[in-house]
Amino acid sequence: MTDSEEITFRFDQVPPCARCGGEALLRVRFGHSWTNITGHLVEGFREADLCPACDSGATPADDLLALFAVAERVPLTHLAEFGCRVVAWVESVRQPRVDMVRLRGEEDAHRLNGELP
Repeated sequence: MTDSEEITFRFDQVPPCARCGGEALLRVRFGHSWTNITGHLVEGFREADLCPACDSGATPADDLLALFAVAERVPLTHLAEFGCRVVAWVESVRQPRVDMVRLRGEEDAHRLNGELP
């Protein structure tokens, strides 16, 4: 991530987690780009939710969730620490790795249910 990239976040009235529908503590919006099939760069944005149910167990998320567990509001004296943890978490969700074991398990489950050939 470069210094010029902007991360916007929402604390108040955060919509439910887009993954599980549970309570999200934070929603962030950040720049996202990829190269399409013709080789052209496509730039846009992406949003991610910080959800205790979905994100627990991933170190950058756990570090950020720990701050929320301590207090409902981040004191001004901890804003720099909070910012560093948000940036680390955004970097972890920016380029997620595929969990091949989970993917195969989900594929097998869909095959058993007749949803996949």
